[in-house]
Amino acid sequence: MKKLLIIFSLALAALAFVSCGSDKDGEPNYPNKTMIAGETYTIPGKKATWTSDNPLIASVTGSTVTANRVGETTIRNGSNSFRVTVNGKYNTYREPCLQWGATKSTVKGFMSGYVLDSEKNDFLVYYGKSPVSLIAYTLKNSGLVLSSLVISIGAVSMDELVAFMAERYIYVTQDEANNYFGFITADKKSIVYLQIETINSQLVYFISYAAASSSNSAPASHLKRLNKLSPSQHENRVERNLVMSRLNEAMPKLSPEQDNIGR
Repeated sequence: MKKLLIIFSLALAALAFVSCGSDKDGEPNYPNKTMIAGETYTIPGKKATWTSDNPLIASVTGSTVTANRVGETTIRNGSNSFRVTVNGKYNTYREPCLQWGATKSTVKGFMSGYVLDSEKNDFLVYYGKSPVSLIAYTLKNSGLVLSSLVISIGAVSMDELVAFMAERYIYVTQDEANNYFGFITADKKSIVYLQIETINSQLVYFISYAAASSSNSAPASHLKRLNKLSPSQHENRVERNLVMSRLNEAMPKLSPEQDNIGR
């Protein structure tokens, strides 16, 4: 866990966004661009040196912009600039609230339209919407520190889940015991854990989010509290190991990017 957080901490960076630039010396305006992850776009006009504020979201080589992950960034050339918004091909599930430090009332507002399952001073559990079965939140000192969701194995294909995450997160590492996979969001504000666990006697994908700057928000705390809601537990070790083995084969295809996230 400490090793994973050290790796994630290297990725912290402040991102600055600016609005679309204006004409200069007869050059055309550059309108904002909306793209789908994986698409490319050629910037019109004469050759120029363009750069991206966040190449993890959209990178640029010469005059060619490549949409890498869901998010927004700005492409610049001197006083000219335009914003690129990248959307995903896959919309497998709605991410939970990731407003770290948010109050309980803010989290409840974010979850409008969802049914509350249980509530304590520092813990909220909601019923999800397909394919998500449960969504849980932990607060500390009245601020949000951890968000998790549960997806039953079989509710979504592994290929779709991996593709969904690849469009949004940077695959960084997995723990030494192969118990979970670690990612960081393209805006470098959140770390993401993907685990295979048993909840309500059912094998599930257990996905947790925490602030990238946090050192005390481990997914184990959510798992422990959710397990208390389901007294009859069994490990399903053979099936769990099989799913982990398949994920081990799929994840390296995402090319871990420890060396790139700090750029």
